[in-house]
Amino acid sequence: MPRQPAQPKPSPRRSPGRPGRPEAGQPGQRERILDAATDMFSRQGVAGTPVKAIATQAGVTPALVHYYFSDRELLLDAVVEEKLQPLVASVFAAAADAEPMAMLIGIAGRLIRTAAATPWFPGLWIREVASADGALRERVLDRFALQRAGALSAPLAAAIVRGQLNSGLEPALVMPSLVGLALLPLATTHIWRRLPGGEAVDTDTLVRHVSALLMHGLAPAPDAGKSRLSPESS
Repeated sequence: MPRQPAQPKPSPRRSPGRPGRPEAGQPGQRERILDAATDMFSRQGVAGTPVKAIATQAGVTPALVHYYFSDRELLLDAVVEEKLQPLVASVFAAAADAEPMAMLIGIAGRLIRTAAATPWFPGLWIREVASADGALRERVLDRFALQRAGALSAPLAAAIVRGQLNSGLEPALVMPSLVGLALLPLATTHIWRRLPGGEAVDTDTLVRHVSALLMHGLAPAPDAGKSRLSPESS
């Protein structure tokens, strides 16, 4: 009597409430992973964020994180190129079209508003770009930050010579100082919100505050026509 072919075993039924493992290629998976990584890097640093934690926050498996980003270097590249670089480009949009002081105050205002609307931005910049051992530092400097700041150095130097900006300014330090004024308050809200009046500070107030600091520091001094003063002669 011929043998009957073996019948395929039925697939095991999943327990109620346990979703199946997400499959690669589903819409939005890569974006969720990148969003989760960016957010976690800003809060606990690149070194302190394992792939498993990124996968958990994104709602995928660690294997899917590796599917889209085969190693951590590719993930860091994506954070810089797809998250940080577009934000910085929007902040510097049309920056060269304005009078020097208005240009700098405009950059500061856009930077504050962009950072306030993007909670991960200040923490990520301070932690992983501004710090000496930041995991994103060299990528950001090499790919756009030095180019952006360098393009403004000569116009700023010329504006100082013409008396349009304070003669005590150092062109190479103007942009780092501006970025610090704009981002550090947003990265330290957990501290100054506990000070008297801190709870009432909103984005508009912060823009006004930083603009006032910049206007006072950037404005030409009464002796703007004289040679730049050294600290010893002031």
